Amino acid sequence: MRIEELILKPEHSLIDQSLHSQLGAETTNGDGFGVGWYGVGETPGVFHSVEPAWNDRNLREICQHVESPLVFAHIRASSGSPVQQTNCHPFRHGRWLWMHNGLIRDFRFVKRELVLAVDPDLFPFIEGSTDSEVFFFLALTMGLEDDPPAAVERAVGFVEHVGRSHGIEHPMQMTVATTDGQSVWAFRYSSEHDSRSLFYSTDVASLRQTHPELPALQMVDDESRLIVSEPLRDLPGVWNELHESSYVVVQKGEDEIDTFTPRPPG
Repeated sequence: MRIEELILKPEHSLIDQSLHSQLGAETTNGDGFGVGWYGVGETPGVFHSVEPAWNDRNLREICQHVESPLVFAHIRASSGSPVQQTNCHPFRHGRWLWMHNGLIRDFRFVKRELVLAVDPDLFPFIEGSTDSEVFFFLALTMGLEDDPPAAVERAVGFVEHVGRSHGIEHPMQMTVATTDGQSVWAFRYSSEHDSRSLFYSTDVASLRQTHPELPALQMVDDESRLIVSEPLRDLPGVWNELHESSYVVVQKGEDEIDTFTPRPPG
């Protein structure tokens, strides 16, 4: 479907959330944005801008004219790193995309140890200066392409180990989404067990029965899902909050939900 159906047209669209976030850490998220999508190429396309999402004409042009079966979109409120294109999500490596809401606390104090743990073959591909991108490359180093849940658990366990060795009580705050273009993994976790919000949509077949008045439900097949930080509109039965310290896998066939437990080094 066209990207505009996902991030421009809904009542509480990502554009609206960039100005009027209801559940985020910041009400306004104007430090850039990014869109990633899968199309005709071997790798996903990405578009990043440091303009506020609500005021970028190029974003509207792309959204109105690009169709994709799988889209990632992110609005940014910087936690301290510069506002520049290479710091905008989603981050890409090969066929993988990655987005992170939250932060690695006191990143400047742990950055050196975290970066040195990245596989030397992957290190040249780090382009920006954010904690989120380093987190991505730690997950890649720890096996993201083979077993995403285990890799993210190892990466988070390592971040917490390093952070606490520096006296940081709650090193990690995160909701994360990542994909290889076929399946999507979304994680909700924080060291203090008080994570940012994350929701996934009810299966389409059920929603068609509950809300026959919604034409958008006729545009997608039964495998379709939305994963969002905030519901795109207030409709009973559409949104399910992902529980604290858990993750969801959206894939062909049955989706899966499981607990998320960081794996400390060793």
